[in-house]
Amino acid sequence: MAKLAITGGPKAVEESLEHPWPVFDEREKQALIEVLESGKWGRSGFDYYNHGDSQLWQFERAFADFHDGAYALAVSTGTTALEACLRVVGVEAGCEVIVPAMTYIASASCVLMCNGVPVFADVDPRNYTIDPAAVEAAITPRTRAVIAVDFCGMPCDTDALGEICRRHDVALISDCSHAHGGQWRDRGVGSHADMAAFSCMPAKVLAIGEAGVIMTDSEELYQEAFRYHHAGRERGYESPGHTWPATTLRLSEFEAAIGLVALTRLAEQVRTRDRNARYLADGMADIPGLSGLEIDERVTRWNPYRWCFRFHSDEFGGVHRDVSREALVAEGIRCGIGPTKPLYTFSMFASGRWGETGCPVRCPLYEGEMDYTKVHCPEAERIHETEALDLFHTFLLGPAEKMDRILDVFRKLRDNVDELRSL
Repeated sequence: MAKLAITGGPKAVEESLEHPWPVFDEREKQALIEVLESGKWGRSGFDYYNHGDSQLWQFERAFADFHDGAYALAVSTGTTALEACLRVVGVEAGCEVIVPAMTYIASASCVLMCNGVPVFADVDPRNYTIDPAAVEAAITPRTRAVIAVDFCGMPCDTDALGEICRRHDVALISDCSHAHGGQWRDRGVGSHADMAAFSCMPAKVLAIGEAGVIMTDSEELYQEAFRYHHAGRERGYESPGHTWPATTLRLSEFEAAIGLVALTRLAEQVRTRDRNARYLADGMADIPGLSGLEIDERVTRWNPYRWCFRFHSDEFGGVHRDVSREALVAEGIRCGIGPTKPLYTFSMFASGRWGETGCPVRCPLYEGEMDYTKVHCPEAERIHETEALDLFHTFLLGPAEKMDRILDVFRKLRDNVDELRSL
């Protein structure tokens, strides 16, 4: 008789073990009503522009304080936050930006939007973040910036990356879109870089709508980012003068109002996710073929957007990772492989076509050579094809009893590996 759900046996989990997301209550409703009735809906208009009591100003201050940053700037999305950071540090035609091979597409497409050329670096197999040694090997005289992604919420080694960037006079930009509330050496993620970008879209661990945040300790970089997000205007007096070619990336008061309330829950949510992620990793120690990512001792607070763990086929009866993932889904555990597909394999890079001119890769100002079909990052490819599994952060907001049920499902698969092998 079949024991696994995928082969016709009973399903282990009939009800969802995930916490409802996004979280909201009457406080969000009241905050939205107050913005609606105020008539001040966004960061524009002479009468409103300088009001320091606006929801936007308050949200930005609270966000920066929570993450140990000096300045925060709310913008339209996490993607546009990255683009603004690159513009501010001088990325333009002819420049290269080093990006991890394994991340969400926006971490690299933002480079193309600035007419820069993404250069892909391999990841550290211990924790899936960008490998500092691979970064240093990829630096050329054309390198203007490094985008260090806190992959699925795991903080990068910003100590090593910062030292490399300072030595080569290259800007370090932290993509913290998966890591709100995390800490590296007791300081908030993003605070160790020249600039940082966060996404606050509805699925993220700080969900406030289609929004993003830029953070920096540099007043100069903050002022330039402000101009770029505000059609080239200076901060302060709403002048018709425009000092810099720029776009409009302003956030509305409505999202900021939701963000202020969401920030009041973030600390407790971080503690819960951190505790449960470490509990699951410890619990897998007695399950051959499964292991958690290595957690650097300098990661003093961890808030996974997606909790990644590793599948080792040779210790799991030779079963392929994809078969095990399908079996977990059949048992009632929504499981994925995360944004692990190496970006250079996507057609937008592999095709080598970017409009009729071919810029930025075939731009006459670019003195390098780039053929993405020849890029090879072996660790990223191996992780994507055979190793990575993950659970969404909503699994990590439950009590310990639910973590035990997840571990029980892992054990069920391992105890019945012969059934999996038959597939």
